[in-house]
Amino acid sequence: MEKKRPKQLYLKMFRTYTVMVIGIVAALVIYFITSTRNRLLENGREELERISGEALACAEEVEQTADYLHRELYRSPSELEDLLQYFRLGPEAYQQYSLERYISSKELVYKGTFYFMNEAFEAYPRLEKIELVSYETQQLTECRPEKIVYPGKDGKARLVQIRNQEYCEPGKLVYVKEVREMNTMEPAGCMVFTFEAEKTLEKIRRSGAFAEMAVLFGEDQVIFQVPEDADYARQIRDRHYFVCSKSAGEYQIYAFLDERQASRLPWPTFLAILAVGAAAGMIGIFFVDYYAKRFTGRVDAILEAMHQVTTGDFQVRLEIGKKEDELDMIADHFNGMCGKLELYIEKSYLEEIERKNAQMQALQSQINPHFLYNTLEAIRMKAICNGDREVGKMLYSMVVLFRSQLKEADVITLGQELDYCKQYLELFEYRYQGCFRSEVECPAELLSMPIIKFVLQPVMENYFIHGIERERQDNLVQVRGEKKGDTLFLYVKDNGRGMDPEKLAQMNKELRENARAKKKNQSIGIHNVNRRLKAVYGEKFGIYLEAVRPKGLTVVLTASAEEGSVPRRSV
Repeated sequence: MEKKRPKQLYLKMFRTYTVMVIGIVAALVIYFITSTRNRLLENGREELERISGEALACAEEVEQTADYLHRELYRSPSELEDLLQYFRLGPEAYQQYSLERYISSKELVYKGTFYFMNEAFEAYPRLEKIELVSYETQQLTECRPEKIVYPGKDGKARLVQIRNQEYCEPGKLVYVKEVREMNTMEPAGCMVFTFEAEKTLEKIRRSGAFAEMAVLFGEDQVIFQVPEDADYARQIRDRHYFVCSKSAGEYQIYAFLDERQASRLPWPTFLAILAVGAAAGMIGIFFVDYYAKRFTGRVDAILEAMHQVTTGDFQVRLEIGKKEDELDMIADHFNGMCGKLELYIEKSYLEEIERKNAQMQALQSQINPHFLYNTLEAIRMKAICNGDREVGKMLYSMVVLFRSQLKEADVITLGQELDYCKQYLELFEYRYQGCFRSEVECPAELLSMPIIKFVLQPVMENYFIHGIERERQDNLVQVRGEKKGDTLFLYVKDNGRGMDPEKLAQMNKELRENARAKKKNQSIGIHNVNRRLKAVYGEKFGIYLEAVRPKGLTVVLTASAEEGSVPRRSV
């Protein structure tokens, strides 16, 4: 018999497992690269949302400031009247009016239009200027901080800009507030508030690594844009850009993110992932080489021993390791085979084998369906003898439930159903000792009422999966039976997590329509019991849910209480 080259199996295993290791490592490297890029892109989008939100808050704050100043003017009749006179009169006539008014008043400070302006500049540092434009005289007065005033300007051009909504300025947030007569509500002029915005918006934009921003007045008047040469209209349509748009009055805020740039993996991170992948691949190949050599070495030892057996040497024995794998089993069987071959010629050996086989068959035939019950009963008695009555009670409850599942008829009495429910609850009371208790009550006259088996246990199981709060110490489940007219009501009430109103309404709708649970975590047991109740008793019966205040849920099961309503064999 020609021996195969001992390296063939090693090379085959080494090549196969090396390809597998390289494939797995390559897949992991691709996964981590893709995952990292997606995470960077998601971070960039979240950052863009934050930036656009901060820019919106900035614009809304400025708009609220302008609205507040406008309202404050109307809260001061003296200042409002002074401003209306300023709009009606020329500069010299207004000076004469304000002088006479100051002389007639008892106040040390003349609280007129320019007093109001100075207070506004002091209160809001971002307010750069206030323009007063008269509709009657068409004069413009420009007021700036530190009591700087430029009166008597021609306001015709400014009025045209205001009417055409072209009054915005680059880097500024401008708001126009009209001033009207209190009695006639006729417009006398307007106030134009100009706030600094470029520095604030630039600061917000710089907080994002790849964010671009554009702020527009109306539809196409750009007041702020970074970078300045960007085409915001093209970026809105470009599928490679993620656009976050927000509106603040007449201003539109656009924040842009180039997804290609945001998801670009930094070279240090990319090289680190490749380095880790290469290291993992090398380690994997090292272990493949080590394992292949160990495995083929054991196989070679088996082949060598088999070759010796072919020469007639039945004394050869293989060393059995501690791995207890298939090769150790082969070695063990090989050693046994060699020993049996030495006794093969003895007829008594064959007879002994047949006798032992007969004994094994006889022992096997003694096993019957009562083996599991008897074994559990023996364990229970042993636990009681050892003083562990709780384990004995748990085993008893489990035996009762197991027997009821296999032996009881499909239709049982309500008393039996409640007993099974109690056994099930006792098992969980042992499991959640100190944090859970249960109460089961039912009028005695209802205990003999027939009902289909196991309608309460799935509801209990649903509570222990979805409702119980293990960190609490006062978890409580109450089971109560009640008969109203020709309907039997079973209430399962708990004080657990409860259910959101929307989800509760959706659940009751599915139960009314007898729909199947669509998700694994969607109370499959309750849906199944609901279908069984409707199938046996009719469509008007089944299950519905009620919320418990302040927390908890009540599962209400309804069935027919009329005699003969339950068939001999349920669904």
